[in-house]
Amino acid sequence: MTEKRDYYEVLGVAKDASAADIKRAYRSLAKEYHPDHNKSADAEDKFNEIREAYDALSDDQKRQAYDQYGHAGTEGFGASAAGGGFSGVNGSPFDMGDLGDILEGLFGGNMGGMGGFGFDFGGGRSSRGSQRPVRGSDIKQEIHLMFEEAIWGKEIDISVGREILCEACSGTGAEGGKMKTCEQCGGQGRVRRVQNTILGGISMVSECSACRGRGKIPEKECATCEGSGRVAEEKSVKITIPKGSYDGMVLRFRNGGHAGQNGGEYGDLYIELQVDLHETFDRRGDDIYVEVNIPVVTAVLGGEISVATVHGDVMMKIPKGTQPNAIFRLSKKGVPKLRGDGFGDEYVQVNIDVPKRLSRKERRLWEELGK
Repeated sequence: MTEKRDYYEVLGVAKDASAADIKRAYRSLAKEYHPDHNKSADAEDKFNEIREAYDALSDDQKRQAYDQYGHAGTEGFGASAAGGGFSGVNGSPFDMGDLGDILEGLFGGNMGGMGGFGFDFGGGRSSRGSQRPVRGSDIKQEIHLMFEEAIWGKEIDISVGREILCEACSGTGAEGGKMKTCEQCGGQGRVRRVQNTILGGISMVSECSACRGRGKIPEKECATCEGSGRVAEEKSVKITIPKGSYDGMVLRFRNGGHAGQNGGEYGDLYIELQVDLHETFDRRGDDIYVEVNIPVVTAVLGGEISVATVHGDVMMKIPKGTQPNAIFRLSKKGVPKLRGDGFGDEYVQVNIDVPKRLSRKERRLWEELGK
């Protein structure tokens, strides 16, 4: 296994580098090694290494853990807590509805939801020592998007590998769904044993090993699922990424996790979006920020310049006497609002190019102005 390089070394920054320095280094390297532009054999590997380094160092909590423990300090980030679902990075997950409705036309039949896909983070499969319904596990998956794809949304195909209830036995594990009372526990799901100690006999109750706490066992095990009540299935399904999505956003598909037990409901599927930075645009909420350079003569005399926006290039007026670092607002040229109609704005900061070299004629003209 190849040893990971130091994240600061990957980005070419010092360990005391500011957040702005880290972001600047990432943008430069990401632009250089992006597979869409760099066709070298190792470009994709380098690009992924750069993204991983930036992901760790751009987050204050992850960076602190990395500085203290190295690569091991960042390995625990992103997993959900045991016993619960996946919590969104930026607020509550964006509810995408019931994934069973999306999959119904594709898979057909009574699914009751959809099962596993990606990584199983637990959060539902508790002890079987009870006949009560047990909710299925939640599942988390990460999807990588380009900057524009997140802004304008898109339909993507994802591979869904899941555990669903066996249709042949309706999840009972018994052929034809025929069950019988467990002889070992008499249908109680638990057995009582007395253990002799120096203090006398102690009564102990434990889950019945024969029926696994259900109180019933199949008359004959289902041949399809071999008595487990579940089957694994993998399909491709098309989902829609909403317009205005952002980095770290979590989409929740209800009933998109693993099948439950004892009639318990399905868990949920959570998809976290990982969005690339853009080489030109800086997004802040629904607004876009961009810097442009203009000649000093345009700043003095005014004029029009072409400005890039996520909607395409537009012409923007520069007033006479514009000062360095002046900021102009382009109304409704920002990101589509995730909830509701309309768009954010774009803010354009003007940097003035002062010529470093002058021809004789230019120098003479500037000297005349100086007088």
